[in-house]
Amino acid sequence: MAITAVHYQPHTWSPAYNPIIWSFTSDLSSEVDMNYVVDLYINGATGYTYRLKQRPNPAGKCMVDISTIMQSYINLTDYTAEKGYTLPYKDSSDIVASVMIKVGETYDDDGVLVYKDGMGGTGDPLYAIYSNETAGLTSDKAVRVLPMALDYYDSLSSMESIIDNGYLAPYIMGGTGEFLKRDSNNITLGSTDYHTLSFLNWWDEGAGTYQTTVQGMEVSSYSDSGIISSTFYGNIQSQGGGPQTSLSYTSTTQDRAYDMLTFKCGPADLTLPSGTTYYTVKAYFKDSATTSTDRGSVASELVTFTLDTNCQDLYDVVRLSWLNDLGGRDYYNFNMFYEKTTKGKQETYFQHTYDWSGTVPVVLSNDADSSKNWLRGGEKIYNKQIIKDIRIETDWLDQTKINFLAGIPESSSVWAYVGDDQFPYTLTVDNLTYSYKNVKQQKLVQAKINATITKINIKQNI
Repeated sequence: MAITAVHYQPHTWSPAYNPIIWSFTSDLSSEVDMNYVVDLYINGATGYTYRLKQRPNPAGKCMVDISTIMQSYINLTDYTAEKGYTLPYKDSSDIVASVMIKVGETYDDDGVLVYKDGMGGTGDPLYAIYSNETAGLTSDKAVRVLPMALDYYDSLSSMESIIDNGYLAPYIMGGTGEFLKRDSNNITLGSTDYHTLSFLNWWDEGAGTYQTTVQGMEVSSYSDSGIISSTFYGNIQSQGGGPQTSLSYTSTTQDRAYDMLTFKCGPADLTLPSGTTYYTVKAYFKDSATTSTDRGSVASELVTFTLDTNCQDLYDVVRLSWLNDLGGRDYYNFNMFYEKTTKGKQETYFQHTYDWSGTVPVVLSNDADSSKNWLRGGEKIYNKQIIKDIRIETDWLDQTKINFLAGIPESSSVWAYVGDDQFPYTLTVDNLTYSYKNVKQQKLVQAKINATITKINIKQNI
């Protein structure tokens, strides 16, 4: 008597904010007071982290979704690889988790609660279930839970997909791997801007463990007359990446802390040579299990960054950085219009109008010395807050770029770099509206955003 079939398993790469479901059957499902016992082993734990009990559904199956549990292991609050972070790479120890399950059964046997291990024996659950991918180095792969939140239809498509890695298959760094962004591969930015590219850092189907991880990133700088130079940023632990500790590695071991890396690639992060007008970024993996540190084969798509030379000083440029549904960040510079309104709000309390500075509380008369006005009672201010309402606009754009910007109000984390500010503000997007015009039979669209920046400053209480 044991678990007899596994009907459904999540993909190896699974979004934390979409269902993470296993489904399986035991031939004990008709026993009295029967429950399936599901032990969760999170982040490589040797003992179970959580134990769940679940009744069979009407078909006698156990179908369990653990996504809400796994979300508590995704900590995006303080995760940033922009200003203030100095290494080229940032690991995923705070934002990626791993999980597998062991299942069994429990039921009532003449008043005695019996635990079965799922394998036909008695005791704690032993029947291990991993992700559904069987290709690659081993079939026993834990589910890697990512800081993603795909929309309903993309999530449904991925769950139904029989392709390895489902929706995320194009993002595997195995030759043409895509970065975790929603922007195109041609990006315009300012010469002092920060920018990041996030990516999945493990290719299970690689020829060997030397090939499964990204070896590094190549940044090539160009002028109008051609290439100037190329710089290779090795993906090793001392540079914030990993799991390898040096570029002479001959094999690697998969580690949750490095499953998803972020690479700093803005002009403010790189040392671009003089005369650079644009530069490109692409990833590489190793070709062979040798100690050679030479870059191997291209692992990713090519992303081109063009430096914006169309400078204007009429308005401050506002650069937005927002968390996208893939768990990476996207960016855009709003440089056509910037309007700011500043207002304050505060809390108050009332103090009776007595002289609190002397020996006795003599009431101050209306014609008292004006220099003592501050000694009077009345309404006092504390917890002062400064609120900035801003309005920003884009240039006239095509529909593809407008669709990309639609991710801004949908994001749960939007930052704004205003003018020369080196550190961003957290932005609350109130609304996103559009204006349209046709130019030579092409529809162009202008995006307008109204947003709020709240600064809670420590001000003097009166």
